[in-house]
Amino acid sequence: MTTIDKTTEATTIRVRWRDPATWGGILALGGGLFHTVVAATMRQEVWARIFDEGFFNTVTLDPSPDRLPMAEAFWLSPGSFGVPLLLLGALVVRSTRRGERAPGWLGCGVVAWAVLLGLLGGFDAGTIILLLIGALFLAGAWFKKEPSRPRS
Repeated sequence: MTTIDKTTEATTIRVRWRDPATWGGILALGGGLFHTVVAATMRQEVWARIFDEGFFNTVTLDPSPDRLPMAEAFWLSPGSFGVPLLLLGALVVRSTRRGERAPGWLGCGVVAWAVLLGLLGGFDAGTIILLLIGALFLAGAWFKKEPSRPRS
């Protein structure tokens, strides 16, 4: 009876950089980080007010008109999809580094999400980048990994 080795080997740098999912993961990392940091930076005065009033229970789901800037600041930076996009990118980069493929359903999900956002709010630069990330994840799902060669 033969056994099948299901362990994955870490890929070489050359192979990893040719994997489109790696590029999609890097783009997702950068996009998530950029969105979260820039959105928080653009609302520095609101964040200062949040910290002055006390950090806990400052943001509600149904804010009054005077609390609306705080809710907006929250939902556009740490409460936005920037943080999950950053984490998703990190996971994909880690997976491709270990020689694993990005699953095809992940790319389909990101593309569907981007299309939904584009149809509801218009296809702006962020939506186009999200479409590109999903397409790179899809391409990475079909990426053929080179067989590892023993070093001599």
